[in-house]
Amino acid sequence: MECSFCGAEIPKGTGKMFVTKRGVVYYFCSGKCEKNMLKLKRNPRKVKWTAAYRKEKEARLKLIEKDKAKVKEEEKKEKVKEAKEEREKKDKKGKEESKKTEKK
Repeated sequence: MECSFCGAEIPKGTGKMFVTKRGVVYYFCSGKCEKNMLKLKRNPRKVKWTAAYRKEKEARLKLIEKDKAKVKEEEKKEKVKEAKEEREKKDKKGKEESKKTEKK
């Protein structure tokens, strides 16, 4: 069994079980978790020491890494494109100059 708030494993013979009027069952490993959930009404995803927070943070970091990789890839493509355009301009200028020298 694991804690409904922090996600920690609850050893047998310890912890508390809380049943709401609606019939929802919560298991708590400590008074700290019980107080945060029931009295302070905190969201486990916003409390840094909970497993739910860590899981969400990991997902956020993966998205950020993917976005950074995409941005780097796009920048690289743009640089390659610009380099190709510059080469083409130089080639055109070189051809025009060679034609002018041939005419003289």
